[in-house]
Amino acid sequence: MQRIPQDGIWTSASASEAYGIDDWSMGHFNVSTDGEVLVQSEVEGQKASVSLLDIINGMRDRDLHMPALLRIENILDHSISALNNAFRKAIDEAAYQASYKGIFPIKVNQQAQVIEEVVQFGERFDHGLEAGSKPELIIALATLKNENSYIVCNGYKDEEFIDLGLRATQMGRKCFFVIETPNEVPMIIQRAKELDVQPLLGTRVKLSTRVEGHWQNDSGDRSIFGLTSLQLIDVIDQLRAADMLHCLQMLHFHLGSQI
Repeated sequence: MQRIPQDGIWTSASASEAYGIDDWSMGHFNVSTDGEVLVQSEVEGQKASVSLLDIINGMRDRDLHMPALLRIENILDHSISALNNAFRKAIDEAAYQASYKGIFPIKVNQQAQVIEEVVQFGERFDHGLEAGSKPELIIALATLKNENSYIVCNGYKDEEFIDLGLRATQMGRKCFFVIETPNEVPMIIQRAKELDVQPLLGTRVKLSTRVEGHWQNDSGDRSIFGLTSLQLIDVIDQLRAADMLHCLQMLHFHLGSQI
């Protein structure tokens, strides 16, 4: 990438090329002819753009000082829509028989405003939430009102965490427990029978696929996350013995890091 034009004249096009805005902004940002960064989005179907400098000046007028974290909800809405519509288009083209339901991991951003907007913008797509701890599960239950959306529970699970998810299932919420280690199974079976609940279960499997790059030594069979083939068989045997094999309805693995 050439940082300075050969003719020595710096233009908005030069700035866009130098900072690669067209490569990473997905049309949400641009550079004006005055050299200012523009924030671009759609408002009620109409494209709109505003100078980032004008936004900052407006914040200063309200006695808000830098540094500040600027969050643009239109971009969040667009991203959720683009993701779900892309899958819907692919499903239609491939005549796929099932549906797609996205899940937002709460650990990515736990700010209340962000979670609320993800739920709001994702409701029309049945977009759900992933909880990796008891506090995150409480957030999901308090925020997600759409009963068709999934709540997926990952991470370490103690008895209190499991009971909370099972109570959610009793209330009609689609709350899945993803089994990541074999020792979680007896506890889930015990608590489900104690509370007389048919749990929704999934398993996280360890793929043999190796990846290149920073995580290559932790990928494939050496990965510390997920069940091996033998462990998966053991989980199935335990669920069958407890008459809960029908509860196993989800297969989980990490696409980005392993394929």
